[in-house]
Amino acid sequence: MRFLRQLPFVILTTPMIFAQEVILPGQPTRGRSPDIVANVTNGYIVTFAAGTSKVTRGMAALQAGAQIRHNYDNVDAISVTANSNALNSLRSNPAVVGVLPDAIHRGRAKPGAGGGGGSMTFDTRQLISEGVQRVGMPKTGSDGAGIGIALLDSGIDFNHPDLAPAPNAAATAYNALAPGASCQDDGGHGTHLAGLIAAQNNDIGIVGVAPAARLYCVKVLDNTISGPDSAIMAGLDWVLSNRNKVSPRIRVVNISFGRPLAGGETLDNSPLRPLIQALYNAGVVVVVAAGNNPDVTVSQIIPAGFPEVLTVASTISSNGIRTCYLFGMDIPSVPADSASGFTTDGAGVTISAPGEERSDIVLLGSNCAGLQYGTLSTTLNTGGASRKLVPGLQEARGTSFSTALVSGVVARIMQNNLTAATSNGAEVEAVRTYIKNHASRTGVAPLDNPWAGAIYDYTFDGVREGIVQAP
Repeated sequence: MRFLRQLPFVILTTPMIFAQEVILPGQPTRGRSPDIVANVTNGYIVTFAAGTSKVTRGMAALQAGAQIRHNYDNVDAISVTANSNALNSLRSNPAVVGVLPDAIHRGRAKPGAGGGGGSMTFDTRQLISEGVQRVGMPKTGSDGAGIGIALLDSGIDFNHPDLAPAPNAAATAYNALAPGASCQDDGGHGTHLAGLIAAQNNDIGIVGVAPAARLYCVKVLDNTISGPDSAIMAGLDWVLSNRNKVSPRIRVVNISFGRPLAGGETLDNSPLRPLIQALYNAGVVVVVAAGNNPDVTVSQIIPAGFPEVLTVASTISSNGIRTCYLFGMDIPSVPADSASGFTTDGAGVTISAPGEERSDIVLLGSNCAGLQYGTLSTTLNTGGASRKLVPGLQEARGTSFSTALVSGVVARIMQNNLTAATSNGAEVEAVRTYIKNHASRTGVAPLDNPWAGAIYDYTFDGVREGIVQAP
């Protein structure tokens, strides 16, 4: 079995597959300003008084002249397309308690970093992601067997030879963007996550943290890796209604996307909160990406700020190297378990996990450059392993991928009955406690990122919650 540490030589000497994000002199990467919340054109989430039936909600929309997009089963709400007249009519309905714009979430892959095009197939032998190695290789009796994981994302590549999700059929997969349509991935983000969680332990591709877990595809993001509240609510609604109808049943939900709080929105009145609370009360663990904006905290992010979820920040999995002086400054190499410079942090983060492999400072021709390596995983439309979400496109770095590792770890915790199978949130809290009590380097990691200040501006809350470890 060949290990990932051999791969950098191949990448650095083969221009066609050059994939790292490169920082050249004069081009430092700083923190970003807070994101602006985008909304679906004429799209709204309409919340009704508790106990309002689906029929009554549907009639309210019809009478107002609004077009229903989703009429939810597990929350007293609908999503609609409405003009100003229809919207005013809905707001005047005595059964309506709130109307919010249908805001858009984006996947938590770090934007930027192009690279060469072409297929990203590196090897026909099985490789081991450094992130998987860091959190704990799967083993007999600790591989996620018997645990269902709902992957809310851009879909899954059902044709990938290293993945074995539940069938792309109405009973076991759901497309919230176009109900009844295929859950096949068209963006690459979901397939990359799927591999980190549950790539098969065979002789190709990679091995996921929980290769024996069963993935259920819930498509809520499109090919631009974005999706609205309305679709995400529909995906969560589907999980609540179907979690015990599938086998193995769904006990974990992976959410590797998010958005800032919109104007007037709070963590308490967000339209997603009731569905997250319902999953929490049902004992389903929802694992969420903290985000990739170091200028904000998780308390400003949906759904990362909800107290019911397990929120995951990003670290670097392996020690970097330095062979020259970037920007002419004595910037040290970045040690393993450093906080990623892009990660969102703050009170409410449950645990950290690798969202990128390492950061090097090396000579590229006559330039001293920083190379930041993404996570190795399965890639859309290829049979091999890649660091890119889609061949020729983005570098795969971000809290999205930290989250996938933690979802696999949660499956292994549940497989081993290390927490009580209870409800009303007790099981979720037991998993949270287990993760915190068994983390690696608690009180030490995440380490301060030595590139902070010179390359990154980021806010670190000073809490060193440790790196997640699988049982």
